[in-house]
Amino acid sequence: MKGDYADSIAIAEKTSSAANLMSEGGARNIARRDGMGTVMLEAAITMKKLPDIYFQAVGSGTGAISAWEASMRLIGDGRFGARLPELHLSQNHPFTPMVKAWACGRRNISDEDLGDVENDIASVHADVLTNRNPPYSVKGGMYDAMAACGGEMYGVTNAEANEAERLWLGFEDAVPDPAASVALASLIKAAEEGKIDRNRTILLNMTGGGCNLIPKGDMKKLRPSAKVDRNITDDELRRIVHE
Repeated sequence: MKGDYADSIAIAEKTSSAANLMSEGGARNIARRDGMGTVMLEAAITMKKLPDIYFQAVGSGTGAISAWEASMRLIGDGRFGARLPELHLSQNHPFTPMVKAWACGRRNISDEDLGDVENDIASVHADVLTNRNPPYSVKGGMYDAMAACGGEMYGVTNAEANEAERLWLGFEDAVPDPAASVALASLIKAAEEGKIDRNRTILLNMTGGGCNLIPKGDMKKLRPSAKVDRNITDDELRRIVHE
């Protein structure tokens, strides 16, 4: 489809409705959050404790909310410590609405935080981080996760993300996806600015990568059944779904 990340979410929900299916739900889906929370479970089992600090790049923040919820369960278990990890989260400058709102101590994202939406979204390296309607203000959402865990939010430039990717490739063969490069860049920034103690246990969630390792001959592009944009009507969408 033609549009940004939030447009694709809206179209997916409309498509579900047109097909008489239940929407997947995004951050509201407990199964999605439990699935994403397995990163924290695996880390705690491996380290025999909860990390002190958790780094991830966020668009909607569902991954960070999931890490918070999984950490509470691990604390309840009793074997992995009693302190929630600090959340150190990042967005890709210039589209950083949650970073701006959190820095000002606001529970709600304002129009000023969103900025020049279309131009800012078009300028980022990691477009998956450009959700215009994140679950930030809602009870149990990003604001509450940050308030419970403490930590920091960072705005990472494209240049910083690209430099982090270059450094990563000095140790690993797999090219990180853009969001993972933003997360790594925020860890580098935090260390350089003295915002974290290097002796603390840190979990960095590299959320994807390695497309360069897939043999080109194994890649098969599927032709789309239809192409749509944000202006498609409900009637047009129903016609496409039922063709």
